[in-house]
Amino acid sequence: MDLESVKAIVSEAGSSSGFLPDLEHMFDKLEILLRIAVMVGPLLLLGLGLLYLLASPKEANHSLGYRFYWGMSSVEVWQFTQRIAGIAWTVLGLVMSIVMAVICNGFRDLARDVMVLTAMKALLWELGLVVVSILAINITVMVLYDGKGYRRKRNRR
Repeated sequence: MDLESVKAIVSEAGSSSGFLPDLEHMFDKLEILLRIAVMVGPLLLLGLGLLYLLASPKEANHSLGYRFYWGMSSVEVWQFTQRIAGIAWTVLGLVMSIVMAVICNGFRDLARDVMVLTAMKALLWELGLVVVSILAINITVMVLYDGKGYRRKRNRR
């Protein structure tokens, strides 16, 4: 379905078309909205990563910081969790920002439907990478520390 067919449908609607927004104006803003949608996630991830690295709370709390059960079991585990989450999310946010900026730069050469599909794929990749990073951080902390906040002993043979 292209813009001309949508205009034809709206013009056939008769008197109700006066209440509908100007579709040409809406589609002109589509590229900007998609660029914002695609770039918000990586920039937010980069910001949170830097926050966890540079200004994380020194002790566990329930309002700020990367929180999960194992990570709040002791001050040592809390600080380790903040540091590893900060490093992981800063690197991931930086890499994703660069990749998504390249993808957004290509939007101007695409048709509107292909642009929307590309943006949706990019958003799904962002979501998937964030979920994988959360799992990796949590598993790393659970492997190195027990549920009570003590460092696990390595078995040496």
